[in-house]
Amino acid sequence: MTRLLALLTFTAGFIAGFATSLPGPRQAAAVTEYLTLRVHPGPEARFAALNCSWHETCLNPPTPGNALDWANGHQSWAPNRPIFWRSYGYRSGGTGTIARAQILQNDTGHCSRVTLRVFDAFDFPKGDIHYVHSRTWTPEWWVYASGSPSWSFSKAEVGFSVAQEKSASCPWAGQHLHQGAEPSFWSANWTNFGSLGTYDIENTANWQYQQSWTWNY
Repeated sequence: MTRLLALLTFTAGFIAGFATSLPGPRQAAAVTEYLTLRVHPGPEARFAALNCSWHETCLNPPTPGNALDWANGHQSWAPNRPIFWRSYGYRSGGTGTIARAQILQNDTGHCSRVTLRVFDAFDFPKGDIHYVHSRTWTPEWWVYASGSPSWSFSKAEVGFSVAQEKSASCPWAGQHLHQGAEPSFWSANWTNFGSLGTYDIENTANWQYQQSWTWNY
């Protein structure tokens, strides 16, 4: 009986000690990434002259708004010049895709308009970029924006500036790109593009719209 009692005591102690040595519930890894996407002007680089600073409609004086008018060829000597998605992306956690945008022919009123509908890499909506007086050969296609800790540049052709608008009722004074953005998502680079003339539109300083967000996973 004494030996049995001792064996039972040893067994109970061993089980208790083993149980306390087991790891507790595993904690999910928490990662936070900081991201910024900057969208640049869209005209063909060799024609990239600013014709009208921040406006909604380029009258005299312009009505207030967050769009810019860019030269993009001419309907008589350089018709239907391409327009581009250009962006620089920052991603604190490494290099890779941070957003994608679907190309839509999204005409408004009497004017031709290409819209880039932007989502982040987890498919959260990030708002639209609009290219007015434009059409596209590739509706429904997607373009992708990359990011990295040292900023990544992305570029893709998304349409062309029309040599003739679809209606005489569209406020159009010759071939150009009117580029705007959904203001509830995008901040405009108000301190830039105050003067008319040419710009290096792929220079990192010459972004037109920006937004930042975080990923937690």
